[in-house]
Amino acid sequence: MAFMVPSRILIFLCLLHLCVQGIQGNVNTAALAKMIKYFDDNVQPKTKPDVQYAIAISVPQSQCTDEKSDIQNVFSREDAEHVRNILTRGEKCVLCTPSQNVIAARPTPKPKDLAAQTTPKPEEHSEHFLLYPLSNSPMDKLLANTDQNSCIVFYSYNSPCVTKCIQRDSNILPGLSNWKNIRKEAMDVFVFKNIWHKDAWRKDLDKELLQIDEIVPLYRCDISNNVMGCKKCEEKKNKKEPFCPLD
Repeated sequence: MAFMVPSRILIFLCLLHLCVQGIQGNVNTAALAKMIKYFDDNVQPKTKPDVQYAIAISVPQSQCTDEKSDIQNVFSREDAEHVRNILTRGEKCVLCTPSQNVIAARPTPKPKDLAAQTTPKPEEHSEHFLLYPLSNSPMDKLLANTDQNSCIVFYSYNSPCVTKCIQRDSNILPGLSNWKNIRKEAMDVFVFKNIWHKDAWRKDLDKELLQIDEIVPLYRCDISNNVMGCKKCEEKKNKKEPFCPLD
């Protein structure tokens, strides 16, 4: 004799499934590609076309799921130009736009002449600046201005360097965990464009960088055949395969 599940329980389970689906959602790679292309065209610092920077933005989920969405509705070209100018001057953006939905930074450079500076600034990578100090970071300030129904995109022009951003005590992984512990099942993505050139030779680069994916879904976006495309990063199938190729 078959066991019949009461209809009210089925309705409850369906509603629960839809609720979880609505919170987690699925990132649309085409929508993500449009956003990253917008960053490349309007936020990339003017000092050099390939200068490293990182930016995190809180947007409605539709910006991450609907290819037809327009990022300018929540991050105008005027605001993007303002962030670009701040980064070009070597300064930091912590909720620096009227909507207060953006944080961004370039790395703190190494002092050129340590002997000439009594209190030189320590070198800090752009990703680390946005995520630390824990509980009082630019990311924490961004999270205080958002909710679980939004989508947060963290974009780094270059992949986080393995030796400092992943392996050392000052790595970014605890900062990412702090972010996700606050957001739980909300929609969040970590995106990079280029493989940091000093890490390209690493045989286990995928295992190192996929530690990020264990916390926040990791994507790569780059230009291929004159079109920006994005892909979810996964472990390499063979040792000769490049990490997270777009093809």
